[in-house]
Formats: sequence, C-alpha cells, structure tokens
Amino acid sequence: MKRHLEDKLKMKLQLFAKEDENDNPDDIETPPADDTIPPEDDGKPALKYSDDDVDEIVKKKLARAEKDKQKAVEEAEKLAKMNAEQKKEYEYDQMKAKLEALEKKEAFYELSKEAQKMLSEHGIQADDEVFNFVVKETAEDTQKAVQAFAELINAKVEAGVKSALAGKSPKVNTNKEQVKNPFAKETFNLTEQGKLLKENPELYKQLKAQANK
Repeated sequence: MKRHLEDKLKMKLQLFAKEDENDNPDDIETPPADDTIPPEDDGKPALKYSDDDVDEIVKKKLARAEKDKQKAVEEAEKLAKMNAEQKKEYEYDQMKAKLEALEKKEAFYELSKEAQKMLSEHGIQADDEVFNFVVKETAEDTQKAVQAFAELINAKVEAGVKSALAGKSPKVNTNKEQVKNPFAKETFNLTEQGKLLKENPELYKQLKAQANK
C-alpha cells in the first residue's frame, strides 16, 4: 500500500511538471513595456524583460508547483490515514471476535456445571454430547432444555420398562416342595385344606380343581 501511494505521488509530480512545461503563455503576466522600443527588422516591437520580471515569473511558477505538490502530499497522507483506520478497524474486529469467543466458551463452561447439577437431580449422568444438546445461550433456556431432556429420558425409560414387563408372563411356582396341594393324593391333608380355605379361598379353589383333574 505504501508503494502504491509513492507511485501515485510520483505520477502526480510528473503531471505537475508537464503542466509547467505546457503552461499557456496567457498565464504569464506581460511586464510593462519600455518607452523606448528599438525597431525590428519585421517591423514588430520586441518585448523586453527585466531581471525582476523574470524572477517574478519563476517565483509564481515555483509557488504554483509547490502548492500542487503540497496538495498531492496531503491527498496521499489522507489515503494513508484512511488505510490505517481501516487496518485499525480490522484489528479491533478481530480482537472483538476473539473476546466474544472466549466469553462464549466461559459461559458454556459455567452453564454446563449448572446443567450437570440439574441432570444429576434427575438421576442422569451427562457427557459432552448431552451438554451440547441442553446448554443454551442463557441460564433460563438451559434450565428449560434440561427439564425437557430429563422428561424425555424418563418417558423413554418408563416406556422401556412397561414394554419389558408386557413381554413377560407371571411365573407360576411349580415347586411341589414349597407349595403342597392338600387335595392331592400324595399330600392329602384336611387340616391344611381348612387352613387354606380360611386364609386364601381363591388358592383353595385352584388347588382343589387341580387335584380333581
């Protein structure tokens, strides 16, 4: 960028030099003519410049060239300043982005700790994948996400338990040593029959029917 500005400045200076070389003669003030004008061969009067006149013309040209040069320098400085401001703005944006990233990371860490506590209360052990799911931008949103996640997990667990129980039929105790049928020939017992009728009428009917088969 600096090289570009230098090249631009050189081009401007060259342009000023050409303008000086191609100055319109009308821009040059005509010095007062001398009262005594010697005759020329072509009959036209010749202009005569004094040293002061020449100095004045040179001064004006130099002043104009210096003014144009100063203007070019100011323009170059202005461009350089604008580029510096843009660079400064870019660096500011980069620093701002890094700061926001750090703040976001810190906020995620703090909210993850809170989410872990809430999930533990629901009996859920969380990992990074779960945290990425439940941790939101704010504590309030994180709490809502944790609650929804816990309800979902509990519903899945409950549904799984019900499904598992539905697929299993109740076990019937077939151990004859543990449950003896007082109506069977091998274990016939009137005392036990009376006791069973009193304590468990339903089982009394089942065992009696079983023995009569």
